[in-house]
Amino acid sequence: MKISINHKTTYYFSEAVPKLMQSVRLYPSVCRNQKTISWSIKSDKGMIIKSHCDALGHKIFHIYNREISGSQTILSKGIVETKYTSGVLKGLKEKINPICFLRDTVLTKPCRKILLLSKKLGNKSTDEISICHKMNNIVSKSIKYKSGSTSIYTSANDSLLQGSGVCQDFAHILISLARKNNFPARYVSGFLMEENGNAEQATHAWVEIFINDLGWVGFDPSHNKCIDEGYVRVCCGLDSLDSSMIKGVKTNFSGNENLKVDVSISNCQ
Repeated sequence: MKISINHKTTYYFSEAVPKLMQSVRLYPSVCRNQKTISWSIKSDKGMIIKSHCDALGHKIFHIYNREISGSQTILSKGIVETKYTSGVLKGLKEKINPICFLRDTVLTKPCRKILLLSKKLGNKSTDEISICHKMNNIVSKSIKYKSGSTSIYTSANDSLLQGSGVCQDFAHILISLARKNNFPARYVSGFLMEENGNAEQATHAWVEIFINDLGWVGFDPSHNKCIDEGYVRVCCGLDSLDSSMIKGVKTNFSGNENLKVDVSISNCQ
């Protein structure tokens, strides 16, 4: 499948920012699951510094600004060709040991409700892939999908308590449940083109769980399935905050910053 993506992020600053450095992780992952046919990253302000790859295989671009005011737009767009791999991540060059993803964060720390979900697994003597599919199914039914019901700071515990959330929250719950059962798990940010041709006109989130003899396998609890050729992988981390596509550091700035993200996705085959 060939998927066309246009991702535009606009920042609005209430006053001038003396210095601003941004790390941009918006380049599609380089792996055998997908091939980037064309891709560009541009900023209407500042200088884009040469990219590099980090230990997780992310191709990172840095944007440096001095005395920036008003607004700034970062545009990332291109075409990615994907293929079906039964959810298994293949060919990503990374140097991080999977056990690092057993570490909990504030957003994924196990709570009483996670312990209750864990009990639903029952007999764990079955193979690891079956356990992971069962965890994904359990989490898919743990809360209701409700747009706008949570924020970027909502934890797995918070979304379980209120009974609703978005893809980010489903992912945090699955990560928490997987780690509780000693499976390394990580948050993945990217894009989704669904089988019926509909596209989420926003970024999407899912989970990769490390399974012995298979490696990292992608599960999407908000859709209750393994990832397929409709998914474009971009970056990963311990949780949603660790997986931000754009991170910035400002100096001597005491004003307010607002953010607007526009995403357009289509099947270009």
